[in-house]
Amino acid sequence: MITPKHIKKSIKGDYRLIVISDIHGHLDRFKALLQKVKYTPDDYLIILGDFVEKGDQVIETIHYVKQLSQNKRTFVLAGNCEWALDALLTVPELAGQIPQYLERVSTNGCIRDVYHLLHLDDGSETMLGVQKKLAEYLKEEIQFISHLPVTLKFNQFIFVHAGVEKRKDYQESSLSSLLEMQYFYDEGHILDETVIVGHLPTSNYFADHICNDIIIDQKKKIICIDGGTGVKAVSQLNALIIESQNNQIQYTCEHVQPLPIYWIIEDVYEPMEYVHKIGYPHFEVKVEKSGSQFSECYQAETHQRLLIKNEFLYQKKNKTYCLDDYTDFMISALSGEYVKLLGVYDEYAYVIYKNQVGWIKYEYLKAI
Repeated sequence: MITPKHIKKSIKGDYRLIVISDIHGHLDRFKALLQKVKYTPDDYLIILGDFVEKGDQVIETIHYVKQLSQNKRTFVLAGNCEWALDALLTVPELAGQIPQYLERVSTNGCIRDVYHLLHLDDGSETMLGVQKKLAEYLKEEIQFISHLPVTLKFNQFIFVHAGVEKRKDYQESSLSSLLEMQYFYDEGHILDETVIVGHLPTSNYFADHICNDIIIDQKKKIICIDGGTGVKAVSQLNALIIESQNNQIQYTCEHVQPLPIYWIIEDVYEPMEYVHKIGYPHFEVKVEKSGSQFSECYQAETHQRLLIKNEFLYQKKNKTYCLDDYTDFMISALSGEYVKLLGVYDEYAYVIYKNQVGWIKYEYLKAI
């Protein structure tokens, strides 16, 4: 089982440090990001937890991260997903939660892959038997993740997956706070160091638009880097690069977002007085007027009226919800400009234009 282990690293002189979090089994995206930031073994590399589950390359990702960790300049921390994976496969009392995990928590991931690979879905095994066979198959992977530290103090930085409690002895924060704290950026901390976290997608903190960029808050001494990979429909995998030269710190950010590019083939003008966003945790809406493409909806907690594409609405227990983060922004653009395509929904395309997510008629687009 993962137990709170805290490590410290103090170095002198210039250095380059790369921080990546919440890879969630997206190995191709992770490798592309390392290539984009021109990572070399001379760099310090910190993987800030949650490199498992939710993606379809989880076992391969664990092996690759383990290989990277052989370099003494690489530090791999545990996140809540590593803790959950470890606990679910090693604590007998949690065996009964495996079906719920498969049904509700992880639509992808190594537990699901191995569960089907070993034909454990045929009903012939007890849940304890299922747990034992899963753990035996994933013995090497569990051995690696079960010994990961939960915090790293590196010079004037503290790295942790989710956050720390408001106390100077941050190492005494509860494990649930270190791995699962929900509102660390809002609540802040009392440390002298800058705390760098993943865990919650940064898009949650942007009130009026969808954005997965890294948040660097010098005043709060908090940096949030989770770009929503494996969690958000609109996502990216972020890298924070910290360079220290002559005791001066400089931050740069990079990301990968593998989406198809389309040209805009006609000038488009859509006057927008206000732009609205549906975001975590306020997804419940009331449909006030249904339309053929978009429906007029009301979101009570945020007091917003907005148009929601019909394909983004769904019913559950007699209530209506919006699928994930959503914006009603209608894009105005010029012919010859380009967008990244997120999806096509009947007559409209959901795209990213100049870092802004929004809608444009598909007939105005042409694949590059």
